[in-house]
Amino acid sequence: MGIKKIRVINNTTLSRIITIHSDGYIRLTFEELKQIPLVHLISSLDDNFNELSQKTENVNFSEVTGYTEWGSKTSPAISIGWDWIINVSTTTGSYYKRNAQPRSNLMLITTKNCDIGSSKTNLLIEKLIDKVVWSDEVKHHIRMQYIS
Repeated sequence: MGIKKIRVINNTTLSRIITIHSDGYIRLTFEELKQIPLVHLISSLDDNFNELSQKTENVNFSEVTGYTEWGSKTSPAISIGWDWIINVSTTTGSYYKRNAQPRSNLMLITTKNCDIGSSKTNLLIEKLIDKVVWSDEVKHHIRMQYIS
């Protein structure tokens, strides 16, 4: 694959050339990943919700789940997706919560360019996702898609 320098939205450039490797991964350090803004691409409810809602009326669903995909406006593009669930609390109302490991085209590396492995990469991406305010964007998209 071609070597391309990632240009970040605010016109800053990462200090090194980023490539898509032959295994399909983009390799970055966690610090580099945190510098790259992610934008919402798509969110949707899982298919089983659509099937149930068409077959039944006046049913209280105990679980609503879906997925979301976010990406960068860089070249090559970073893609991170995850599953979520709407939790309901009597004190705080309903809220969206990530409920599965993320899926991405990233392999995080050390400052010495060594892969940290899939498990550690997923843990750090989870940490990043959980710090980002993603649920408002997903909630808005779901409302526009299913209620409008």
